[in-house]
Amino acid sequence: MPDFPDPEPSGDAKFPSARQLGVSDSQYHTSENACQQLLPAGANDVFPPAEVQQLLIGMRGFSQCVRSRGEPNWPDPTVDSQGRPLFPLGSRGISRDQYHSSQVQASISQCQHLLPAALGGGTPVG
Repeated sequence: MPDFPDPEPSGDAKFPSARQLGVSDSQYHTSENACQQLLPAGANDVFPPAEVQQLLIGMRGFSQCVRSRGEPNWPDPTVDSQGRPLFPLGSRGISRDQYHSSQVQASISQCQHLLPAALGGGTPVG
């Protein structure tokens, strides 16, 4: 795929879709599978299984913090069918609009430092 872009200097590893690149899904998946081993851990939200277990521990602490900050429906993390850790917000009735509300974002901001560094956590700013 000659038009596949280089990564952004910001470190954002979100890749374009097959449609965005103007190739078929099968061509995209063939290329993706052939090159997957070249990605660093965490790129495109893919982590080695042993690392996923460590991430889930930190993510659980984040969930407890968000719940204690007034979001009682915030879920504990799970792993999707591709082995990626995530918070299943929809399963707990949290819509996209609710997630982006100032109240939920304030709770997330107060707890962000509890997330593992690979997921954007770390030392709080300010």
